Amino acid sequence: MRNNDCMSTAHVTRIEGPLDLQDALARRAPIEQAKGILMAVHRITADEAFALLVERSQRANRKVHDIALEFVHEMAELP
Repeated sequence: MRNNDCMSTAHVTRIEGPLDLQDALARRAPIEQAKGILMAVHRITADEAFALLVERSQRANRKVHDIALEFVHEMAELP
């Protein structure tokens, strides 16, 4: 029975792996968009833009993804 349990766990891990990757890639998109906006507006590098997102994330005690998503939505609403 234990061998079957191990096989089941390995099978589930293999199936969930691509979904985790897809989720990670989808969560990365708003971060890249926010970095691009910050780079264009402030004429800074990608690393500097990411550092700004991280700084704001830490100050607000929120995930970088959430900060970036909110920022991108706010920028999209501007005239």
